[in-house]
Amino acid sequence: MKLAVLLFVTWCLVSPVHGGEPHVMNHENVLGTSLEIRVWCESASVATRAEEAVLAEIDRMARIVSTYDSTSEFSRWQSAGRFQELSPELTHLLRSCDQWRERTDGAFHPGVERVSKIWRAAEMAKSLPDQSELETAVRRLKEAPWRWNGAKVEPQPDYPVTFNAIAKGAIVDAASLVAMKVPGVDAVSVAVGGDLRCLGDRSHKISIPSPRPELTRGAIIEQFEINNQGVATSSGAYRGFTIEGKRYSHLIDPRNGQPVDHVLSATVVAPTTEQADVLATACSVLTVQQSLDLVASLDHVECLLVDRDGKRHFSPGWNGLSRSEPTSLLCGDDEKAEPWNGGFELKLDLEINQPDGGRRYKRPYVAVWVEDREGYPVKTLILWVQSTGKGPRWIPDLKRWYRSDRVRKESEETDLVELVSEATRKPGKYSTVWKGQDNRGKLVAPGEYTVYIESAREHGTYQLSRKKVTIGKEPFTEEFESNVEIKAAKFEYRLSTPAAKN
Repeated sequence: MKLAVLLFVTWCLVSPVHGGEPHVMNHENVLGTSLEIRVWCESASVATRAEEAVLAEIDRMARIVSTYDSTSEFSRWQSAGRFQELSPELTHLLRSCDQWRERTDGAFHPGVERVSKIWRAAEMAKSLPDQSELETAVRRLKEAPWRWNGAKVEPQPDYPVTFNAIAKGAIVDAASLVAMKVPGVDAVSVAVGGDLRCLGDRSHKISIPSPRPELTRGAIIEQFEINNQGVATSSGAYRGFTIEGKRYSHLIDPRNGQPVDHVLSATVVAPTTEQADVLATACSVLTVQQSLDLVASLDHVECLLVDRDGKRHFSPGWNGLSRSEPTSLLCGDDEKAEPWNGGFELKLDLEINQPDGGRRYKRPYVAVWVEDREGYPVKTLILWVQSTGKGPRWIPDLKRWYRSDRVRKESEETDLVELVSEATRKPGKYSTVWKGQDNRGKLVAPGEYTVYIESAREHGTYQLSRKKVTIGKEPFTEEFESNVEIKAAKFEYRLSTPAAKN
């Protein structure tokens, strides 16, 4: 149920308490999304040991609770179809599902996969689901997905289950705890997709970008601080089903089998990421008031909900976390901003080459930016880097961008990495939209520009591609040649239409 790779949540250190420099490590294709590990410690060797501990724990937990791996403990239990006593980790997850299914009145349900399959099949058939089929599936969801007999539990036959809205949070919690046990670690943050956990005596600033697809870059609706807590954000803005020209969210109400669209995004802060994970999904399904009532009934839990009209709704204690000025509308919504060249935008689609076999891999360092005809960098669109110790270690490997950034900082005296660096989304395809604003927020003038895509890999290759374009009143599409790091890249200069904003 969660968006991948911190699609809606980005984070950074804001108030260090003890010594130790931040070390940042990034991996792709981890639980179907991206992983970012931040460790505060005195040496790179300690950070490496913490990284290894996190990766090992993620693998261990996945071997237990994965609903996609046919060899996991969960899958083997499902196949056996009989009462068994399971591992403490899987037993805990099943009991948590039972508790939250009851606590949310069925808004959270591990069996909603049954309904999701019907909607996916309907999308393939290009027609809406059969209502009687949906009703049959919803009736089945009124049954418990498993039965208990003391410590033993038996799965229901022909009852597909996924842990999409709970397992990732549980795994993040477990991985964070093992990292904190590594000698020499002062603090740690582990983020898998949109779920993250921060541990240690440090505060962290969390930024929530706008859930509007056309504002995926730069528009922040809220910033807040956490310490020793978990965060998760859920939304249907980027995933769903398109049937007969209409888009439906992938988030489905298990109680009626229908996609929900009344909440654009739900962010929850809780004592654990597992709890935040569940509640973010439930708060996307329940009405806004039901969600606020539920969160208010729980200790040390807060939420921010953005409804379909862009209005923000806060739990009573949210102001104790927030660093933003309250507003009722989406901050940074550029529908009210001055249009670029009569309403144009530049959309970039980027696909990174991935190793064969679906293995986990360290992501390449990538920068995408625009320079004017004098070679001055007017806007950085994407920056994926890794840092180790004092400062961003690998930024100099992006040779052209690093040179340009130094030129830019001479005039702006601002660290661009701090402003635009963000984790990648799910492995494979990525996109961003540029509305024509430069690094200072001013619209660039019509004329000739060059778009650069630079990539580098630790102990690997270096690639630099560029395309000259004329920004004006005429639309165009340009494609970059592929290379060993970038499988495909295309940018389209187009009029911003309502269809592009759905």
